[in-house]
Amino acid sequence: MALARIGNARRVENFTWPGFVDALATLLMVIIFVLMVFVLIQVNLAYRVSGQDATLGEMRQQLASLGELLNIERRASADLAANLAQITSQLGASNADREELQAQLVNAQASLRARMADMETLTAKQTDTQAALNAARASLQKRLGALQLAEGQLAMAQAQNQSANDKIRALEAETTASKAEVLQLTNTLAALHTRIEELTDLLAEKDRQASRDKVAIANLGKSLNNALANRVQELQRFRSEFFGRLRDVLKGRDDVEIVGDRFVFQSEVLFAQGQAKIGLDGQEQLAKLAIALADIADKIPSDINWVLQVDGHTDDVPIRAGRYADNWDLSTERALSVVRYLNQQGLPANRLAAAGYGEYQPLDSSDNQDARRKNRRIELKITQRVIAK
Repeated sequence: MALARIGNARRVENFTWPGFVDALATLLMVIIFVLMVFVLIQVNLAYRVSGQDATLGEMRQQLASLGELLNIERRASADLAANLAQITSQLGASNADREELQAQLVNAQASLRARMADMETLTAKQTDTQAALNAARASLQKRLGALQLAEGQLAMAQAQNQSANDKIRALEAETTASKAEVLQLTNTLAALHTRIEELTDLLAEKDRQASRDKVAIANLGKSLNNALANRVQELQRFRSEFFGRLRDVLKGRDDVEIVGDRFVFQSEVLFAQGQAKIGLDGQEQLAKLAIALADIADKIPSDINWVLQVDGHTDDVPIRAGRYADNWDLSTERALSVVRYLNQQGLPANRLAAAGYGEYQPLDSSDNQDARRKNRRIELKITQRVIAK
């Protein structure tokens, strides 16, 4: 057969090896995608746990502040109790002074009565001297002054006692308010302890959930790997059938060869020199290819994301004039022409892809006409398209 006489010395003997490399590359992309999903889940869990640690730290700071406030209130209560004891002591001293003044008043009154008796005696005894009477009167006036002074001191002591009683009532009111505030702080502290316990339980639950998620991700990765391997094997089976059909369609042509997992059409088969319009002979060959591919496409399950990749290549001779800017432009337009023609023959557009590589991926890097003829080509292959979700 003509396809068996390919003279490329650099071609590998096992044509299935590049297809296996493509399958491994596709499998690697899926594994990378699964790892990215796993990393995102781990970042999300780390972010949630760090947010809960920050909340727990803030609550601990609030708890420390409340403890300091409670200590301050306790010291204030102790100071108030000391002041109350001091005022009570002063009140006792004032009461003692009042009792002493009252005793002096009783004594003064008794002395007054005694003096009155003496005056009656003196009156009865008018023979006593006026000097003694004057002395008694002076003594009486002195006692009355002392009595008035004692009464003034007694009134002052009563006023001090009233002021002390007012201070005691004010201190008792402040002590009651302090006790109420201490009770409120105690309730708040208990609520904070309850909240900390709830957050601790929630953190433990999140850790358990993270462990379950790790197991689920591992199982999902295994399932994806198995599904991908099955799909790759199934696509490889249809690709082999496609290659077999094309061998029958293109049997006997020297200008079409197989390179790895690709069918290679020399550009002269499809296009005139420097042109991207498919000639009549090229249309006839592509029509046969479209029939074979349409038959295979009907058998491929719809959930396999396959695509027919059409790659355009040129030689290294630059384009000097014409409608195309460079060899890149020409190779891309030729690939697009093939894709459009296959679409016109009934192949769905979502199963076709075109790319132009210019002269930058040659089959033969030699500087001669035969190498340039090999490099001017259209390559077709069936591959699997990975859709990111």
